[in-house]
Amino acid sequence: MSSSCGSVFLLVLLGVVLASGSPHGSVSRDLTQIHDSIANTLKLKGPEMVNELFSSVVKSINTSCQRKDLQVMNATLDIYTRIFSNILQEHHNQPGAQSLLESLSDTERVNIMEDLRYLQQKMQTLKETLTHVNHKHEDVMRKLSSIQVEDLMVQKKALAEFKEIYQAASVVHKRCT
Repeated sequence: MSSSCGSVFLLVLLGVVLASGSPHGSVSRDLTQIHDSIANTLKLKGPEMVNELFSSVVKSINTSCQRKDLQVMNATLDIYTRIFSNILQEHHNQPGAQSLLESLSDTERVNIMEDLRYLQQKMQTLKETLTHVNHKHEDVMRKLSSIQVEDLMVQKKALAEFKEIYQAASVVHKRCT
């Protein structure tokens, strides 16, 4: 699917959530502001971020509640757990290891780390409510398991897509719990 089709899908998904008016199916203003702050500081809005890292996850979500949707969302949120943990590790003292936050000033780094911890906590709270797991989406699961969470570009793309993934997980949560 092209990125324009993916964008249309996300807009439709967002419209469904907004039309429902439920706080469980939408991204809060705080989360949006924090994500935008991270995206601006880490320059996550450039053209190199167009390649949607998790587009197959969003595309795989069906309109009815299915256990495989929950499994895919849980697997996706597990990847985010690993990415957040990797970024937030303060001991990147290994030779040759790079940190996504190394180019930031101390103040920016502290602020971004605080914001990332907030996003991580919000994501973990949502993940805890997605308890139903059953059949696998083999291709999506294989793709998710192959994501290199240590790769700086993957980390940037994942952070750039966080709101959409959180939105999709919220929709799955609303439909299925």
